[in-house]
Amino acid sequence: MKIGIISDTHIPGSIPELWPEVRTVFKGVDLILHAGDLETTKVLDWLEEIAPVLAAEGNHDQGLSEYDHRIEKKQFMDVEGFRLGMTHIIDSWDLGAKKVVKTYLGELPDIVVCGDSHFEFIKWEDDMLIINAGSATYPHNKEARLGHVVLLEIHEGKKPSAEIIDLSTI
Repeated sequence: MKIGIISDTHIPGSIPELWPEVRTVFKGVDLILHAGDLETTKVLDWLEEIAPVLAAEGNHDQGLSEYDHRIEKKQFMDVEGFRLGMTHIIDSWDLGAKKVVKTYLGELPDIVVCGDSHFEFIKWEDDMLIINAGSATYPHNKEARLGHVVLLEIHEGKKPSAEIIDLSTI
């Protein structure tokens, strides 16, 4: 399964609609995960033209989960034999991944997807693949410009792999 991961789009505050480069990168994915701070569900409608979409409610999204079934405070799913958990905010990584993830998600999935920081990273810690796509529109909390997304590949019986895609190179 190929999953597109995006976070912190902040639309329409950042830009009026998503960059076309997102559509190019996500072409052919099976699922898109938005790790919060969308600000409007129109972002999910646009992404859903590419593939099914699920989102975590961000701190700029209060109330969106009450009227859109695609948005939950936390999302959990089983994919190709791996447990994936997604929420918007996970911080204080210096306390150790197991402790921090358990605090924010309530369980220890195999794959963790989060957002909020606007800084992209992929790391393995405590046998968990931890992914933050950064921000597609406000990378590193700077002005609105092409940012980052992540492509995650999961195949049953194989170690999942993820790649950060810099949209300015598309």
